[in-house]
Amino acid sequence: MVRRSQSSAAGVLALLSEPDHVFKQHALDALNPLVPQFWAEISEHIALIESLHENDDLPKQARDSAALLASKVYYFLAEYDEALSFALGAGPAFEAETRAYGSEEYVETVLSKAIDRYIEVRSEEQTSKSDKVDPRLQSVIENIFARCIDEREYKQAIGIALESRRLDVIARIYSQTKDTSLLSYAMEGVLDTGFSLSYRDQVLSFLFPLFPQPVAGDSSPHVHSLTRLLVTLSSPSLTVPFLTSLVPKEKLLAYQFAFDLVEGGSQDFSESVRSELPDGDADTKEIYDKLKSILTGQESVKLYLQFLKRNNQVDLLILRNTKDVLEPRSSIYHTALTLQNAFMHSGTTSDIFLHENLDWLGLASNWSKFSATAGLGVIHKGYFEQGMTIVGPYLPQSGGESNIPGAAYSEGGALYALGLINAGCGGSVTGYLRDTLKAAQGEVVQHGAALGLGVAAMGSKSVDAFDDLKNTLFMDSAVAGEACGYSMGLIMLGTAAADPVREMLVYARETQHEKIIRGLAVGVAFIFYGRQEEADETIKLLLAEKDPILRYGGVYTLALAYAGTSNNDAMRQLLHIAVSDTSDDVRRAAVTALAFLLFKNPAQVPRIVQLLSESYNPHVRCGATLALGIACAGTGLQDAVEILEPMTKDSVDFVRQGAFIALGMILVQQSEASSPSLASTRALYHKVVSDKHEDPMARFGAALGQGFIDAGGRNVTISLQSRAGSRNTNAIVGMVMFCQFWYWYPLAHCACLSFDPTGIIGLNANLKAPKFEYVSNARPSLFAYPASTKPPKKEAVHKVATAVLSTTAKVKAREKKKAASDDNAMDTDDKPEEKKESDGDVEMKVDDEPLSPGKDAGDISPIDGSISGLAEDGKPTKPTKKAEPSFEMLPNLSRVTPAQLAYISFPPEGRFQPVRAVSAKPAPPRGGKAAAGAKASPAPVGLVSEKYAGGGCILILSDLRPDEEAEFIDFEPPAPAAAPEPVSANAAPALPTGPHIALDEASPEVGPPDAFEHVISIDVFSDTIADEDLLVQRLENYEIICAMRERTKFPASLIDRLPKLQLIATTGMRNFAIDTQHAKKKGITVSGTASSSSSTLEHIWTMILATARHIVQEDANIKAKNPQWQTLVPAGLSGKTLGLIGLGRLGTQTAAIAKAFNMRVIGWSPHLTAERAAAAGVEFAETKAELLQQSDIVSLHIVLSESTRHLITASDLALMKRTAYIINTSRGPLIDEDALIATLKAKAIAGGGLDVFDKEPLPLDHPLRDLENVTLSPHNGYANDLSYKVCVSYPKPVKSKIKLQRRFGSKPWRISRLSSKVPPRGCWNEGEG
Repeated sequence: MVRRSQSSAAGVLALLSEPDHVFKQHALDALNPLVPQFWAEISEHIALIESLHENDDLPKQARDSAALLASKVYYFLAEYDEALSFALGAGPAFEAETRAYGSEEYVETVLSKAIDRYIEVRSEEQTSKSDKVDPRLQSVIENIFARCIDEREYKQAIGIALESRRLDVIARIYSQTKDTSLLSYAMEGVLDTGFSLSYRDQVLSFLFPLFPQPVAGDSSPHVHSLTRLLVTLSSPSLTVPFLTSLVPKEKLLAYQFAFDLVEGGSQDFSESVRSELPDGDADTKEIYDKLKSILTGQESVKLYLQFLKRNNQVDLLILRNTKDVLEPRSSIYHTALTLQNAFMHSGTTSDIFLHENLDWLGLASNWSKFSATAGLGVIHKGYFEQGMTIVGPYLPQSGGESNIPGAAYSEGGALYALGLINAGCGGSVTGYLRDTLKAAQGEVVQHGAALGLGVAAMGSKSVDAFDDLKNTLFMDSAVAGEACGYSMGLIMLGTAAADPVREMLVYARETQHEKIIRGLAVGVAFIFYGRQEEADETIKLLLAEKDPILRYGGVYTLALAYAGTSNNDAMRQLLHIAVSDTSDDVRRAAVTALAFLLFKNPAQVPRIVQLLSESYNPHVRCGATLALGIACAGTGLQDAVEILEPMTKDSVDFVRQGAFIALGMILVQQSEASSPSLASTRALYHKVVSDKHEDPMARFGAALGQGFIDAGGRNVTISLQSRAGSRNTNAIVGMVMFCQFWYWYPLAHCACLSFDPTGIIGLNANLKAPKFEYVSNARPSLFAYPASTKPPKKEAVHKVATAVLSTTAKVKAREKKKAASDDNAMDTDDKPEEKKESDGDVEMKVDDEPLSPGKDAGDISPIDGSISGLAEDGKPTKPTKKAEPSFEMLPNLSRVTPAQLAYISFPPEGRFQPVRAVSAKPAPPRGGKAAAGAKASPAPVGLVSEKYAGGGCILILSDLRPDEEAEFIDFEPPAPAAAPEPVSANAAPALPTGPHIALDEASPEVGPPDAFEHVISIDVFSDTIADEDLLVQRLENYEIICAMRERTKFPASLIDRLPKLQLIATTGMRNFAIDTQHAKKKGITVSGTASSSSSTLEHIWTMILATARHIVQEDANIKAKNPQWQTLVPAGLSGKTLGLIGLGRLGTQTAAIAKAFNMRVIGWSPHLTAERAAAAGVEFAETKAELLQQSDIVSLHIVLSESTRHLITASDLALMKRTAYIINTSRGPLIDEDALIATLKAKAIAGGGLDVFDKEPLPLDHPLRDLENVTLSPHNGYANDLSYKVCVSYPKPVKSKIKLQRRFGSKPWRISRLSSKVPPRGCWNEGEG
């Protein structure tokens, strides 16, 4: 009999209304399995079913069945709260339902809802907002915990326990399992999800004592987790007892923890731990001293600096190509190359590119000069021991800022560079930077000092430094104020300090400068770094502001407060802003900010920003590029690359710029074997940078991309996550600052803070680096350095063959044959002459004869004539390719990329073994002899995303054979950085040693600043020699000669007799005593120094006033004790006529001052026009005679040349008034000196003022020295204390030859403190003759 399917539940529902309880019980039991089919019909009787559950007259089993039935009906109605409520009331009925077939989905949903309810109630209970948990709900949750533990679903139980604040469950699970990986899982769970800051700290503090005491070796796989826990809590009260518990038995592990804590923790935390460590007793004092030394952070910095120096793999040909194709006079292109070079050489201390391109460097001006000087800080980052020496020549001198035009930019850049050099260990320079900031008056120097102070003292929480920055901020300078805003936030990084935030926001609302507002807004974001919910109120306040710049700051505050948490609410806010804000800047920032939330899960970022990368708004697209670049930096993630590659062809230039930069970040430290896009991206960079028709912004981005992809000599990665799995604070700060390059290029330098060296550096108990090898269980090509760029080869020009008719060819052949026979040439056969491709004509045939191969050759291709790979039997021959090994042995201080770290192992037979696992997430060893014998790391513990964290590390090693003598790596002296391969045929030759510099003329010897790498001896001669033979004898052994103006002549004859001479440096920018044309022919560089632009002008008026008012004579009269008090009557200037011969810059400035004395000014020169005179506010004299006849004072301001020599003759002097004065501060030979002496002796004019003479120094018996009506000065019109502070910078290194490939000929080359970016080797200071 076939059973018919039930079509309605009406009959069973009718039984619910029967008075007999038995019928009701039967109906309830029958309806429960029918709910999935007839829930809609049953729901119409839900009120009746609920009343049955509440009817005390019914048996408990019936009431439980009614509750279960109601729960299931509400489940199908999607009323899950009601479903849970009745399920709890069902008691045993619901428990039985959990085992019923077909109810799995219902049970799972109700239990999930129960867990959610329990978590919600427990959270409210913790904050005292509700009563105790419903016992029925508590019972359900306890059953869930028990079931998870019984079924060994420990991680599920831990997840529920964390969310429901049931830390006792975690302790119970660990007490049963003793599995530290579960504690690590709980730690990650609370760190990498959206728990509040207070609860996070509570959980970590609870977990810490549960971890067992670690010991050296593989038996403590939880070392990484302990490090991350301590770094996150940053509690000295936990860390200090923990470290002391390891001393002395586990001192090696204590050293390892100290290095790891320094890497992940803040300066303030490390310093607090260091200061609280005990001094120790006789047995432990040495251990504690080493721990304190490590905790300064300087040991790590020095070790990584050595690693970067020794492994520098910069491809200089890439930089040279960029320099050749980018116009250096364009500030954007100059800055692009500056940043590219700085990033590629970051931390390597190699400034070889700068020294090879001093001419390019000298073209920097204004802020390009600032950026170029600051680039030294990136290149020498971490070289804190020599930081002051490196940038010392460019820093403001003790007397304050220089007044030399342009010097402020080099001084400000040097202060910024000093901060970058000392980033992470800046305690030694913060005092100097603070003092300089307070003393500085110019906004450029203040800007550099503020940025340097912020970077060097980052996270120090120094109230004094904050106040110094605040005082500078209140000066309301836009340039200086912006830097102060950023730096105030950096100083108070992560403090969430209320008062500083309030002060900064108040000033941001008051000032009118957008730059200051932006600096303060981002500074506030830094203060709330990592503070999560503590920043919510400020975030809400900033995002509600009308000013888009403050909203911009609100976006970054949100991103930094929740950095690395992947917080859903924060992401939702940012995505909403990205598509709704009215400001493009804010929208771009919101998309970029996603990277700071998601960097621990980079694989998710491409999916999230995919649609944003296709937005109609280019600013959103640009933000998407940077979000991908920052979040996926160093991962080589192909999904991200595939999104970015089409964006390099975007129609908007700044989107292309962002795509180029992001690709460089993502592909840093990738190999062609690991990333299929690497070669094409490098080729794209070269193409874009070289394309003169490409937009400047795109070329700028491509240059920066080249810098990122080869950053740090190809030995650093970019990762916002530390090796321990915590946030990499320096990297996050560096990337936030870098993102501000959109508004201000110098902030791009901060990207170097994100560069993380990827070397394994092994140290023994004495913190020395022994020589040993370890195994990389992967193919060498997978993690190999990229091949060096090869210089382009010159292509041979081939003559294009001409096709002609065969009849023509035959005619020519017959003619040639006839001619040959006529000349009795020997013919061997009648075959036609073979034609080479290079011949002009090629016979055109329909059917070509196949070429016959040579005697021993294989088949020849009919296309190109090449020999094929076919053997004699016609079968292809397989090329013999050597199989690549599956592993490689690496020495200490080798590069290990983040992806490679999991493949590293130490051979068990090796002498040195690490005290902790190299990686927290190792990969299985690959095949190979070494791999088979190597000791693998312990089972995976901890970090889910650790493969994206930094590569390499500092490892403390246990010496298994301490009685044997070990060989150590010598760090002193550091290996000079150089290009790994010779990149061009015309590269500069090796430089010999033994340079000398002669400082000519009367000047006291001054000790030069310390050199970068080379020492130059300086000899000083205080006398002047006119005899050429004696001069040759004195100077023939010198490569560099510094001449004081025109006192010593350097004619062609003398230059020819100085065979070693390579550089003549002189004070001032003109020196007519040097034959510059001949020097140019000889390949000798002639250079000069800048001088104060106002010095000569001041001297002109000094001479005019001293001469007209007889100051010198009256001074002598008084000092001679003459009883006659006044002997001469001064000549007044008001209403008199000043005649200017020459109306250039100095003449025009002299005229302007004369107007202040109410003088009439007239001007003449051989080429002066009335229009130019009128433009200078001067009357035009038609002739020289007219000017001389009318003037009361004649002043010369004209350049000496053959046409102007003896411009003023005896006849000209005769035209002047008897009361007139003549002033010459230009050149002596402009006036016929003999005629002038005769005129003065005859008192045909009132007098003269002379600073220049035919022969200098003026001979002791010269007649001018005996005249009373002339005022003399020793040709020092160009000089003052400021100009003598200008140092001459010499190319590095100068030994016996100057490493300069370009010469500067007759045009003097200005070498100032900035132009060469190398330390000065000689310097003229105050008091020099």
